[in-house]
Amino acid sequence: MHVTRVLLLAIAAALVLTPWLLWRLRAVRRAAPLAVVQIMVGVALGPSLLGRAAPGFHAAVFTPEVLGALQGVANIGVMLYVFVAGMHLDPEALRGQAKRLAAPALGSFLLPFGLGMGLGVWMAEAVPGAVGPRGDGLGFAAAIGACVACTALPVLAAILREAEWTGTRLGQVSLALAALNDAALWLVLAVLLALSAGQGAGVLSTLALAVAWGGTLVWLVRPLLARLEAAAAGDRDDGGRMLVAGVAATFVSAAAAEAIGIGYIVGGFAAGAVMPRGCRAALLARLEPVAAIVLLPFFFMATGLKALIEPDSAAFLTVFAAATVVTVAGKVAGVALPARVAGERWSFALAVGALMQAKGLMEVVVLAVLLDAGLIGSTVFSALVAMAIVCTLAAAPLARLALTRRGGTEAATPTGAAAATPRAGG
Repeated sequence: MHVTRVLLLAIAAALVLTPWLLWRLRAVRRAAPLAVVQIMVGVALGPSLLGRAAPGFHAAVFTPEVLGALQGVANIGVMLYVFVAGMHLDPEALRGQAKRLAAPALGSFLLPFGLGMGLGVWMAEAVPGAVGPRGDGLGFAAAIGACVACTALPVLAAILREAEWTGTRLGQVSLALAALNDAALWLVLAVLLALSAGQGAGVLSTLALAVAWGGTLVWLVRPLLARLEAAAAGDRDDGGRMLVAGVAATFVSAAAAEAIGIGYIVGGFAAGAVMPRGCRAALLARLEPVAAIVLLPFFFMATGLKALIEPDSAAFLTVFAAATVVTVAGKVAGVALPARVAGERWSFALAVGALMQAKGLMEVVVLAVLLDAGLIGSTVFSALVAMAIVCTLAAAPLARLALTRRGGTEAATPTGAAAATPRAGG
């Protein structure tokens, strides 16, 4: 037990410190948000790099006892992070922009989702072991569609902040579209997990329980939290009271979602989405830095131990290349074409489309959920983790290219839009 505790604490120190130190390097910080560096460090510490370079050392350090403890911290960390991500989703702010963003929003999700489903149908036949042990043809295709359609709101916010585009019309429209994508993604994921959790008549009961759980959050939990927020106004400890209430609501929501069969991560995100608007800023200020910088590396470590990057594997390279091409084409075309039809300049439309392929942590979370649910196989999981890294790194350079080649000025034009600006890096 003593040795296990020493190993766990040493690994914890390395997980928190190493990505942050690397990200502090100017060249690294300009190329990638902190979450992407954390993902890469987590993958490097797994079988893809450390496990190959020093298999004996890797096995001695990552013992079953250490892995069990890491997984426990990882579960809490990712649940709190998706709770934070859910609080960045502001339905009230999006409602005022719904009409203007409707066509690009639909295109940015539906086109890549449809292309991803087509890719999934092909992969199920062409790639051995692509479909997970509990997956079927349609469920697997829908899972790949969700992965291709994913856009990570928090990591996009970090990219925009680094490029100084947050306060521009380009930044505000991109953030609003990403928020709508997040809402659609989690809805699709919840339905997909509910369908995979039920068998026969159990599907209907699972869906019914999921609907009841969602209704309870919206019509019971949210009003109760709003009353608590109002009662805490003026109280010196109002932040602490809402912190306890918010985190407790997250744990309860996650437990209910896990019991239903749609997963604790979906439950954590939903809890964040229903938090009253007035208390979000205080909760984000307290929770986001801890979740993003301290706890998330444990999730990336646990995920990295499941990912095996195999550049010499034909199956890995095929899935990686095909998914990357489909994601880039689907996201750019899905946004740019409807935006252009609506009267936007090509430079603006293409730049927003390029930014919308930023995936970051959200893609890794979705992939981990799908792998644990048995819908996708390990090769597909590893290849799509690599795809998420590449697409996220390429988002800002492709957006700059579109603006430069098309003479766009939107990135330098401030806007007074009221869209919320997330601060997370994942």
